[in-house]
Amino acid sequence: MVSEYAVEIFDYLYSLETKYMPNPRYMDDQSDLDWKMRGVLVDWLVEVHTKFRLLPETLFLAVNIVDRFMSVRVITLEKVQLVGIASMIIAAKIEEVFAPSVQNYVYIADNGYEQKEVLKAEKCILEVLNFDFSYPNPMNFLRRISKADNYDVQTRTIAKYLLEIGLVDHRLMPYKTSKVAAASMYMARMMLKRGDWNDNLVHYSGDYTESDLIDVVNALLSYLTEPVTHEAFFKKYASKRFLKASIIARKWAHETVGAGANAEGW
Repeated sequence: MVSEYAVEIFDYLYSLETKYMPNPRYMDDQSDLDWKMRGVLVDWLVEVHTKFRLLPETLFLAVNIVDRFMSVRVITLEKVQLVGIASMIIAAKIEEVFAPSVQNYVYIADNGYEQKEVLKAEKCILEVLNFDFSYPNPMNFLRRISKADNYDVQTRTIAKYLLEIGLVDHRLMPYKTSKVAAASMYMARMMLKRGDWNDNLVHYSGDYTESDLIDVVNALLSYLTEPVTHEAFFKKYASKRFLKASIIARKWAHETVGAGANAEGW
């Protein structure tokens, strides 16, 4: 981002957050689906995203599209993967320089849908969401906080893993993405003993203090101390490419606070 306009740009992104948040209770209106099925879908989207080596922004936007769409439309079980594919296609067209073809997605979905079905689903989602995808991507917030962390690679990688927990675990859905990004950096620094959450970090996080972040940190801790349920997501971040972030984070969570503990009093 252009540094001289950074403050204005982020003020604008913060102002958009609430507008593009999905309904965190939308599953109440979905007769065929539940949160576990949604988690399976997102885990599969993580796998697809990894295979295509797409940008992080594409994955976050794709999941936001899925959730916003299902906040206003009831989806049958046999169509849920189709919604995921179409959402990823839309996100890739927005974020990527070279997006995979529709046929690539059809193939990776084991040819479960015809190309015309995917295109029809894409058109439907675009129309239902009014072609409005000015989503304030959480990667922008994380990168800004990284500036105050001297762009430390390991801290940012673990924070990115924690941030992506907000994709697979619906319990993070009620929180603004800027807050989840701040809590992810806060927690990653704690794991690596990188020092206090100082005034500089508070500023670059969007003015989130330690006390502001405790509820999100507790939600992340809850996920980390539970058994692995999203295999593709865990394996992605257990790789050398991502510095074994998922292994480090889960080990730390169990050793430091134990299953069922919380962040109060740290």
